[in-house]
Amino acid sequence: MEKVEKFQKEKIRTSPSARTLIHSEIGKPEYINENCWLTRNLNYFPAPRCRYCELKFRDCLFYQYLITSLILTFSIFVLSFLIEGKISKLVIISVFILVIVYGRFFNKSTEKIIEAYFAQRKAKEALEELAKGLENQVEQRTKELKEAYGKLEKLDESKNQFIMACQHHLRTPLTSMKGYAELILTGAYGKVQLKTKEVISKIQTSANRLIKTVNELLDISQFQLDKKVVSLQPNIEIKSILEEVVEELQPTAQTKNIYLKLDKPAEKLPPIKADPEKLKVALFNIFDNGIKYTAQGGITIKFQISDKKLRILSQDTGIGISKEDMKTLFSGIFERGEEAKKLFTTGRGIGLYISSKIIEAHNGKIWVESEGPGKGSTFFIELPIS
Repeated sequence: MEKVEKFQKEKIRTSPSARTLIHSEIGKPEYINENCWLTRNLNYFPAPRCRYCELKFRDCLFYQYLITSLILTFSIFVLSFLIEGKISKLVIISVFILVIVYGRFFNKSTEKIIEAYFAQRKAKEALEELAKGLENQVEQRTKELKEAYGKLEKLDESKNQFIMACQHHLRTPLTSMKGYAELILTGAYGKVQLKTKEVISKIQTSANRLIKTVNELLDISQFQLDKKVVSLQPNIEIKSILEEVVEELQPTAQTKNIYLKLDKPAEKLPPIKADPEKLKVALFNIFDNGIKYTAQGGITIKFQISDKKLRILSQDTGIGISKEDMKTLFSGIFERGEEAKKLFTTGRGIGLYISSKIIEAHNGKIWVESEGPGKGSTFFIELPIS
């Protein structure tokens, strides 16, 4: 039974398909070098180094060593015979000892060299395979990123088209509503009852609020598209702009029973380079923000002049700002702090973002300082002097 199994194994081993399989497993104990007639006919490798070899028999280092050794031995014997007229036993023993000792050393050395070369080759192949795999992964990821970027571009384009559409589909009819409301209130269409006036006033207030929101959305769109939103003009008097803003917001502050005061400087303020309308929007948002989040006390607006820069300070006694909320106060769109959400639920979280962009477009800076929740805040607007 054992002889039959051994015969079957040998038959499978020596079949062409099995040889192909074995040939592909170089370095393993069952490997047979099909290029070498010796190992192919013996059906096993005669030396351990043969399992790492793919050379033909004539290219074998050990075979070449044997041929060289035979030629040298024969040459020594011939030379000895020519010199002494005979081949002495000492020469024969010396030559054979030399051949055997050197042959053993050569055999061990070549085995280590071949094994080292094989290990190096496998490592190189593994690195090449890894590099190829990484290259394929990079190509795949790059392709995925390009597809994702294409989708984002389409979404961004759709967003911008939607926001720009607000100008025609929202702002235009709202402006008409506001105009008709004003005509009705001024009596252009006849006498209006008191209750009707109250309703029309509410409609007008809502229309104004919606127009402001639409304008803010359009400003955001233009800032994100890097369009020129601000048109700077020289020799602009900042004091008159501030007085207009404070006058507009005074009724809102009085409704909340808080103060809004402008500390007028003793000396004349230097002119600045600015876009009056856009700067007015930025200052309005900042002061209005202070009014919204101040329940007691009020807001004081001050000035500082130093190093060719005009600094406007808006100090309030409101809810204050945590360090965490300060990080995204000017950079986050539609983001508001938790305390702000509790106190003023209808806020949009875009006023300060727009204000910061307008101030930056004026080559200025804006930042806030607060000792924490419940301790008020101070907004700083710094603008270069013309």
